[in-house]
Amino acid sequence: MVSIFFFPIVSENAVPFIGASMGLYFIGYLSMQKDALNRLQRARKQGKLAYSMSFFLFILIALITVIYSQNRTQTLWGVFVYLSAFALFIILKYEVNRPNHMVPLLRAYFISTFVVGFYHFGQIVYDEIVRNIPFDPVTNFSFMENAPSLAYFMLIPLFPALVLYIYKDKKNESRFYLLTVTVALITIFMSGSRIAVVGVFIGLVLLSLLYSVKFLIALIPAGIFAVLIPIFTQRHDQYFLLSAERGRFGIYLDLLRENAGSLFFGKGFFTFDQTFNQFMEGKSSLLNLDLVNRPYDMPIQIILEIGFLGLLAGAVMIFFKMRALRVYTKSTKGRENLKVMYVGVTISMIVLLFVGAMDSYLMDPKIIYSIAILMGIMHGDGKYNGIHDI
Repeated sequence: MVSIFFFPIVSENAVPFIGASMGLYFIGYLSMQKDALNRLQRARKQGKLAYSMSFFLFILIALITVIYSQNRTQTLWGVFVYLSAFALFIILKYEVNRPNHMVPLLRAYFISTFVVGFYHFGQIVYDEIVRNIPFDPVTNFSFMENAPSLAYFMLIPLFPALVLYIYKDKKNESRFYLLTVTVALITIFMSGSRIAVVGVFIGLVLLSLLYSVKFLIALIPAGIFAVLIPIFTQRHDQYFLLSAERGRFGIYLDLLRENAGSLFFGKGFFTFDQTFNQFMEGKSSLLNLDLVNRPYDMPIQIILEIGFLGLLAGAVMIFFKMRALRVYTKSTKGRENLKVMYVGVTISMIVLLFVGAMDSYLMDPKIIYSIAILMGIMHGDGKYNGIHDI
């Protein structure tokens, strides 16, 4: 729970060491507690290795990307980041998630994200009221590395907290989730990330169409915000234009052509910034797009880092995870008061994939950790109510 609370607050470079330290502690725990190791083995046997495919695919991608990497230092760091997040996922899934432990774990997660948003809200108040200067999202982005990354981070808990607020029985908990939703929305809109605001609108539409008409009420203010998006961002005319001569997709095609020899296996984790900078040398400078820290999207980054082979493997991994969530929401073993939250998480993942098609922040360590923690908590409860029932 302490790790879940602190991971978004520490610096981005320190985040992987949280998962790594927890992974080492878990290995030591299993070596000392043979009963725990036996329970884990029985759990995997009972689950028929339902999730081992994801781990196998990750190891395969990691080995290939290290072999073909053009910067092994950066690639090994990327492997360490993702492997440490996977370690935290495994711990939450197999050992920590005992009966009655799921709710405290979720509370720790929502409190940590609330702290991130509340600190950002404090930055807004401090600038506008105390310093009497306009709030600047370029220099104020809570504990994240930049404003768009902050917006992406707050999109993940937004929809689970929203459905929990609407369907939760206890008033005190409902008020907390409402406060979390409010802070998340303020943070997303004040971050200046237009695509994240569009993601909010899309998520509400999906919740209304796929789950409950109750969310149609939320579409009214969301629709107003959607109309006002160009006013907030003041760069809608330039969104698909990255330079004075070329559009976004034209630059992408040139980038792929120039690196055609690396498209199948990729160049390695965390090497894309170097690739893009080399590609832009001698070319016309990009337009001043203010909050666009990375003028490329997630699919382009994935293809050039781990290739089409890695892109296919990643799609298979996502498919297995989303299918497991869908199976759980329909399971008779699931707890009714928490099933609805998994619908919210599913919507968050769909929205993240959409916004990732226009920007590239989904692979940041804190975003990856946030997803791994939620998935670990939910998968740990998906087949049975805790490993200690086996």
